[in-house]
Amino acid sequence: MLRRFLVPYQPKPAPAFPSGNTRSDPIRPAQSGRWLDVLTNRVARENGYVGRLMAAVYADMVGYSRLFRLDDVGTVARLRNMRRLIAPALRRHRGRLVQTAGDALLMTFDSISEAVKCAVTVQYQLAIENEGWPDDRRMWLRVGVDMGDVIADGRDFHGDGVIVAVRLQELCPPGGVCISRAVHDRGGDRLGLPFEAMGAVTLKNIAHPVEAFVLWPPPAEKIGNPRLLL
Repeated sequence: MLRRFLVPYQPKPAPAFPSGNTRSDPIRPAQSGRWLDVLTNRVARENGYVGRLMAAVYADMVGYSRLFRLDDVGTVARLRNMRRLIAPALRRHRGRLVQTAGDALLMTFDSISEAVKCAVTVQYQLAIENEGWPDDRRMWLRVGVDMGDVIADGRDFHGDGVIVAVRLQELCPPGGVCISRAVHDRGGDRLGLPFEAMGAVTLKNIAHPVEAFVLWPPPAEKIGNPRLLL
């Protein structure tokens, strides 16, 4: 009884697509890449992930683990005091403390020159604070400064400017401020401060070498009031 319903399967022929430069043509890689860029930018804008050109200052304490082993409670108290020391300089130079991670600080500025001034002021004030401590108990910072698009994602900050600032900090001598060529040429060289050229340096996870300079705060005996530094 069911035999008449058992019809052999016959695949349908594939539909013929018209040739020529029409919508049904395969998408070329370059065209696909452009649409991917457009889509990515649209998603980024809708979620607020839009880069903004800023100066990024990244500071990290030298030898924090060693100081913590010597005096854990005292080191934490001094770290808190150091942040209070930085706060007035941030306000004066219109900066923002956007992220902290233990003994590290990330600050952003709309002005490149103000970012450099703030970084040098902090190093100068910290050097004065260190005068009252033995050599093995002194707190030093390494500071890196770069400029570029910075993208805020909640409490996280991304972008080449942040990444390069972090890497420059790693190369910076304690007590100095390491700046990129971009920062140097846009105001970092106009402060009348002593500096050392480091040449083109290779930074981790950065495709191209970055030319870097180290700025040094003036000696304490030349400036009586830290507020008059810059």
